[in-house]
Amino acid sequence: MRFGLLGSFVVEDAGGTPRPVGTPKARALLAVLLMRPNSLVSWDTVKAAMWGESVPATARASLHNHVARLRRVLDADEATESRIQVAPLGFRLRVGEDELDVTRFDDLLCRARAARLAKDWTAVAALTGSALALWRGEPLSDVVLPDTERGPFVRRLDEARLQVLEWRYEADLHLGRHQGIAAELAELVAAHPLRETFHGQLMLALHRSGRQADALLAYDTARRTIRSELGVDPEPGLVELHRRILRLDPSLAVAPPAPEEPPAAVGTSAATAPVPHQLPSAIADFTGREEELARIVGELAATDRPEGATVLVHRVSGGGGMGKTTLMVQAAHRIRERFPDGQVFLDLGGMTTMPMTTESALGLLLRTLGVAPEGVPDGVQARSALFRSLVAGRRMLILLDDAGDAAQIRPLLPGTAGSAVLVTSRRRLVSFPGVRIDLGALPDDAAHRLLASIVGEERVTAQPEATAEVLRACGGMPLALRLAGSRLAARPAWSVQDLAHRLHSHGRVLRELYADDLHVRTALQMSYELLLQEPAGLDGPARAFRLLGLMPSVAFGVEAAAVLLGCDELCVEDWLEALVDAHLLESPAPGRYQFHCLVQALARELAKETDTEEERLRAVERLVTWCLRGADAATARLAPSARRVPLEPGPEPSAFAGYDEAHAWCERERELLVAAVSLAHGAGLHALAWKLAASLWAYVRLGRSDDWQCTHLTGLAAARAAGDERAEAWMLNGLGNGRMQAGRPDEAIDHYRQALRIHEGKPDRDRELGAVLSNIGTCWTDLGDHRSALRHYRQALVHDPESTATMNNTADALANLGRHDEALAALDEAERMQRAACDRVSLAIGLRIRGDVLRGARRPAEAVEAYRSALVLQRQGGHLHGEAVSLFGLGDALADLGERAEAVACWERSLLGMERVGDAGRAVELRRRLVEIHWAGAAPQS
Repeated sequence: MRFGLLGSFVVEDAGGTPRPVGTPKARALLAVLLMRPNSLVSWDTVKAAMWGESVPATARASLHNHVARLRRVLDADEATESRIQVAPLGFRLRVGEDELDVTRFDDLLCRARAARLAKDWTAVAALTGSALALWRGEPLSDVVLPDTERGPFVRRLDEARLQVLEWRYEADLHLGRHQGIAAELAELVAAHPLRETFHGQLMLALHRSGRQADALLAYDTARRTIRSELGVDPEPGLVELHRRILRLDPSLAVAPPAPEEPPAAVGTSAATAPVPHQLPSAIADFTGREEELARIVGELAATDRPEGATVLVHRVSGGGGMGKTTLMVQAAHRIRERFPDGQVFLDLGGMTTMPMTTESALGLLLRTLGVAPEGVPDGVQARSALFRSLVAGRRMLILLDDAGDAAQIRPLLPGTAGSAVLVTSRRRLVSFPGVRIDLGALPDDAAHRLLASIVGEERVTAQPEATAEVLRACGGMPLALRLAGSRLAARPAWSVQDLAHRLHSHGRVLRELYADDLHVRTALQMSYELLLQEPAGLDGPARAFRLLGLMPSVAFGVEAAAVLLGCDELCVEDWLEALVDAHLLESPAPGRYQFHCLVQALARELAKETDTEEERLRAVERLVTWCLRGADAATARLAPSARRVPLEPGPEPSAFAGYDEAHAWCERERELLVAAVSLAHGAGLHALAWKLAASLWAYVRLGRSDDWQCTHLTGLAAARAAGDERAEAWMLNGLGNGRMQAGRPDEAIDHYRQALRIHEGKPDRDRELGAVLSNIGTCWTDLGDHRSALRHYRQALVHDPESTATMNNTADALANLGRHDEALAALDEAERMQRAACDRVSLAIGLRIRGDVLRGARRPAEAVEAYRSALVLQRQGGHLHGEAVSLFGLGDALADLGERAEAVACWERSLLGMERVGDAGRAVELRRRLVEIHWAGAAPQS
């Protein structure tokens, strides 16, 4: 059959007889399937194309009826399966290679591109002429489709047609056909006044036709139009052409035709074959990747492989802008002397929307090897066989750049091992023998060297902090670093701080990283555009990429991603792996995923452009709610007796089996949990923000003082933004706890007093008042006022008599006042309640305080046992600060027993712990004590 979309809708049988399709709805259905030939088209896409936003309840049944009618029209001559296949996810229309005019047009376009690269202008003229002849008018001009469906399709075709026209007139000018094209170009200039290529071609055609004045007038018209519409001057190439016309530059004349050559043989012998030297220039300031370069060059320089050995394919994969081509070109130049029969460079355009077909690539390779156009056979198999024959026995280096997939390059490989093949791709091509390297970000030192090589060492070292900000914004991406350096080099008045400020301005980083025609966003977006070419209904990876960009800039797992996307975990895992394969996502560990900072910036921009504000907000809300419920479930295991924030009704997460499982989950998701507080606050989800901060208390108190401070400061801001006084007091109390852990009781007491003022006089605040009063008592303990401490603890127990934490604190105050028996009795009661509640954190604190009490009662041996029991629990639970405090006390008890060496070892380990968790007060005391011991010569000899 024959189908036509490049004009009015055409459906004909093989003999050219029209086949009536029927109703407008049936025509729309067939058209939307033809727009995606041989691909799955989802039910939703088809329904939207046929009914727009007014999809009737009977749409599914109606669709089946339309499909049945279309099958009667399309399957009349089919002896086997139906052309239209119905699947659970949608429909697929089977279309032959030469049956659809759009497919033939795209194929001619690829072949024209290959001929243009080979400078075969006769072939370019013929191929573009054939492509343009397929156009019969505006695509789909008589099919009723919504603009959301028709618009992108028609715009893509219109752009491709203009590209073909540019190549057609370029070929005509090379072939001396300028006389007949000036009028046509004048019409194109009028229709497309901002397309500068047409302006230049018109100027050259007029100049070569002896109409210099008209050519200069054409430039003046172009300049005024571009300035008026865009506010800029024409591109440098057009300006230079104008200057050359003014000078009557003789090189603008048509080059004389090449002398006639005798018809070439299908193939050429090794002795007479041309020796291509097509490698692009190697860059002079190549920096970084030394290890990868040495590995590739080493493989290429290895001893000759035996005849009949498998051809090695050395591959470099990586995301856009990571320097794949630069690395391979550098390696090829280092080793090219070992391949005297030539070096071939072929850009396969695999990551473009119109990659070079394998057949076109083979045609270009054969022409490179001296095969005349008429000697190039049709078909991939015939061309591949001829290519292998011509390369056999030669030593050639073939660099295939930007390969789309393994199928595209497999027919391009030599059949014998004398030649070497280098391949770059954004996909991981794992099915070939040879070196395979995945390029990631440059290390910090290499990134610094690259920037300095462009800008100058003096300039980048003058402002080290600003330089670090620029390097951080570029994320080790070579292209980003080069563009950042180029912008600085082109603007000597800018300081590095000026660029750093621009890069860190909200949403500007991708806009700032450009120079000339190079843009980081363009390089990155090519991989995303390929996701959009997936069959309709299978666009999960593209949507996932955009919405996952809303994640905090930390590693995340499949479960978190599935929650954010609101989809099944199995599907989401497939999408995540597809994004990893496309180098749009990194996988630093099995089951964990993370964005490169610039790729995430692209994802966020695309989400803002594509997805609604409500959809983005709901995605963030789902993620933060999951974090909150997980943190709350972890608190139930990490601190069973702790007061927990009230949560809205909703699905409960699976309960953790015990303390260890809860702690392991918090450790695994720590960065995401902490960052989610700021994410929620920034999204206006203030209640979720402060509740998540509060729910993280039971985990961050285990030695995560920095996390404690940042989550609670953000939570305090969120509580105030929500106008929730009770939440504000909760956050102030948590901040005080964090300051206490950092050894800052004077700062902590200010936070506690602010919280106390909010709670006082309010009904139903007993537990809150009890917690704050107990915490104020702890401050007085640290400040040495034990009577004030005891008074506050007893006031706290009036409000919350079952608080084992306050019981522990009361015992501590009693011991400090010399009332050891009362202290031990209070600890006995607290321990009974803690064991009944399986509250291992409070129990460990109680055992540590018991050690302090026993030491004060001159019972050091019993104190040692208490401290060691506390340490067992604290190490099991990862309670870093508690472990450090117990080690401090254990060292004191051992010193009381005369075990000096063991005591010093405990103090040294305690000091490391105090420094790690940020307890500056105790760290100073330990440091002073250890220095005194050292200078006194009392330190044990090892």
